Formats: sequence, C-alpha cells, structure tokens
Amino acid sequence: MKIGRYAGVLLMLLAACTKKDDSAAGPDEINRLSYIIDDNKFNFSFFNTALGRTGYRNTLAGPGPYTVMIPDNNAFIKAGYANEQAVLTESGNVLNSLLSYHIVNGTWELNKLPFKFNQELTSVSGAKMYVTRWVKGTDTLLTINGTPLLAYNLPASNGVIQVLDNVLQPLTHKTLSAAISADTTLNFLNVALQQAGLKELLSGEDAYTVFAPSNQAFRQAGFLSIDSINATSPAVLREMLAYQLFSGRKFVYDYILTTGPSGQSDQAMSNGNNTTIQLLKSGVKYTGISITGPGNSTPAQVKKANVMAGNGVLHIIDQVLKENQ
Repeated sequence: MKIGRYAGVLLMLLAACTKKDDSAAGPDEINRLSYIIDDNKFNFSFFNTALGRTGYRNTLAGPGPYTVMIPDNNAFIKAGYANEQAVLTESGNVLNSLLSYHIVNGTWELNKLPFKFNQELTSVSGAKMYVTRWVKGTDTLLTINGTPLLAYNLPASNGVIQVLDNVLQPLTHKTLSAAISADTTLNFLNVALQQAGLKELLSGEDAYTVFAPSNQAFRQAGFLSIDSINATSPAVLREMLAYQLFSGRKFVYDYILTTGPSGQSDQAMSNGNNTTIQLLKSGVKYTGISITGPGNSTPAQVKKANVMAGNGVLHIIDQVLKENQ
C-alpha cells in the first residue's frame, strides 16, 4: 500500500511549511489544507488545478475543519483527464460538482469508524457517500463508494486528507429509476421496468442494487426491440427483473472484501434465488467481478460499475441474468 509514502510526503510538507518566513500568516494558516494540497504537486496537482477553477481553494484555506477526499493524479488519469490541462479546460460546473462531492465538513478519521459496510457521510453538496471499514486477510481496508483508500488521515491544521484510488462520481440522480431513465444504454431495461410495474420500487427510499442489463444484453436475450418488451406479459417481465436486483447497496469492491479464498460467492436476488459472483484478478490484485445465473452459459461482465443513485447503485452488465436455460 501507498500509505507510508503519502504520509512521509505530507510530514515533510508540513515541516517545510512551518519553516516558511511568512509575516502575513501564522503556522496554523500556512499548514491549512489548501497550502498542503498546492505543495504536494507530485500527487495532488490535478486536484489542485481543479481547486484553482472554483471557490473551494478559499474554502480549504479557511478555519474548517474539513475532510478532503483527494483522488491522486493517477486517479484523474483513469477518469479520463490525460493531464492538468484537461482539468483546466473542463467545465466549471463539472468541477464545482466534482469538488463539492469530495469535501466533508468536520474532521473524519475514517480508520476509527466501526467495522461496517457503507456508513453514510454527507458532502458539502448535501449528497451522501458511503464508507466501509473491513478486514480482508491480515489487512484492514477502507473504501468510499467502493473505491479503496491509498492513504488516510493525513493531517492539516484545519482538517485531514484521505487519498483515493479513483475519482468519485458526483451523485446526479435521486433514484435508481431516474438513473436508468437517463441512460440511453438502458432504454430496454427502463421500458421493461415500466411494463412490469417496477418503476415505483426503484423510486422509493429503500436502497437496491441493480445488475442492469444493457440494451444489447436484452437483444441477445431475445428482445429484439422495445416493441418486443411491450408485447411481453408484465408477469413474465416481473419474474425476470426480480432476478436482476436485490435489496441493499453493494459496490463491486464489497464483494472483494467479503468473498473467501475460493474467489467465489453467492448473491441472493430479490426473488430469493442466487447468482454466482466470481472475483476477477490481474496478477495478484482483484480487479472486479463477473456474475452468472444457472441459465447463463458464460458469466456476465460488468461494463460500468458503481453508478450511484440516492437510493442505491447500478452495475451495468452485458447479459440478462437467467435462472433457466
């Protein structure tokens, strides 16, 4: 893990900051989050560039306290920002939304939270994020929205920094129903939910996880058009869709944390029957999951994971999960 490297860098930066001869600011002010982020260019320059485009640099220079969830530079690159210039030219609205979701009021030492999955924190934007603290083998791991922390509780005089392996996607939809409606790759699923009378289920306060088959997945399952879904009995669609979702919020990394040495586990779906979850590896590192029903000849692959909504999470998959051949 990178925790030691990040902690060492931050300690050196703190020492350097306190040695500055700055008659206009005391040690407390020059050790604030905005200064530390600006100084740590090797790891945080993309995030710092985003701060410069918004009012949040001034926020993090204030008394706070704040907890800042900082995706490191590699995380920004994985999110599609090739360099700092790409961040600099990003829409201001996008950056404001992104940064407001990565800042929490107060000092939150995440390694002191209970051993529990998906504990709620509220960002300064008012949107929820979900923190898991769990033990895997000999390691105690922390995740936010299923994203592993690379380092935690890096100190500043007005708060702490948590370093993330991915950029958190701001919460844009209050409900899973709205998230599905807004995604054109899920048009077939949206119509199937309407026809089955299940839109209301995914519009309520109760949280669900949906393995959401893409339009192409529906076509491969024999639904060649929207009309073919509309022509299908609502009862048949309800039975099929009950095998694509289950109650509760579960991120992909949650399976990595809970699955044993075999790399395989069962997931009970809404109708009470199980799918099989298989962990995927690259070298010695777990990178994701596949999902299989008894009627699937090959495992379904996750094409887009951890799509957040206010009442749950979507994982877009490339097959309709089947109980029978």
